Amino acid sequence: SSFGQGERWQRPPTAMASLRLLAAGAALWALGVRAEYPCEAEIASACPDSPKSEVAACLKDPGQHEKPTEISSQCTDFMALNTACAEELDTLCEEEFYSHETMPCLMKYNSAEEEGAVSDKCRNVMKWALPAEEEVPEEEKVTDELGMTEQDRIEKEEWRAKRKQGREAAMDRMKQKEIDAKKEAERVALEKFKEEDPEGYKNMLAQQEEEKRQQREQKKRERLMQAAMERKKREEAGVSDDDGSSAKRPKKGKKQAPGSWAGLLFKVLAGAGFVGLGYAVYSGMTKGSGGGGGGRNSGKGKKKRG
Repeated sequence: SSFGQGERWQRPPTAMASLRLLAAGAALWALGVRAEYPCEAEIASACPDSPKSEVAACLKDPGQHEKPTEISSQCTDFMALNTACAEELDTLCEEEFYSHETMPCLMKYNSAEEEGAVSDKCRNVMKWALPAEEEVPEEEKVTDELGMTEQDRIEKEEWRAKRKQGREAAMDRMKQKEIDAKKEAERVALEKFKEEDPEGYKNMLAQQEEEKRQQREQKKRERLMQAAMERKKREEAGVSDDDGSSAKRPKKGKKQAPGSWAGLLFKVLAGAGFVGLGYAVYSGMTKGSGGGGGGRNSGKGKKKRG
């Protein structure tokens, strides 16, 4: 035997095995073609390094192509779709421009259940730019073109929502850090300015106070102008300030009249009572002093007669 120890002779592949290999290769090729989206080949050839926001401009300008590339009609339609539906792709599809998710996402929000989510401009372009929908057999409706079940799609949407939420939270933190860093830089610069130029620092504070005063004056003028406009409206409506004040005065007098008259009457009656009481006391004292004096005079007269 010409084979060494440990080597094993392999039988040449039969015709059936060759057919199986060809079928597997064809399936893989079909899957790759199916996963390709319009403009993918054009972008890879002409604009491989261009960001998504500049892909359309690069494809339209042959001068920017890295290699001579012919733009297909499907790619032209796809470019129009990305341009007309830019707002929807940005807000609803998480910026899925020029990707495998562009058309599936737009088709999802173009359904009857999502009526109103897509603008008229985007919807009109989708009518001729998107591929026509084909009737799907019932047994194939459980999965999509990627072999995902409904549960898989739900989990994917949840993952996307969490990723979007985390990205937004990270962006908010970055913005807050920028704001804090800016405030700190301003504080340090202000302290340095105060140390290096005290007089200039005082002038700056005085200028800030003057600006605040001017703002208060401006608000005061605005209030006065508003009051003048209100008076003008009342005058145009036939209601003057004199009419309004005269209409209010009688109401105010009527409310105070019962209390004021009652108080005055109470004071008069109380004064009369005190006067009457004083007169009675005075009369009693006068009568008592007169009677006592007559008795003493009569006694003295009797002693003299004896």
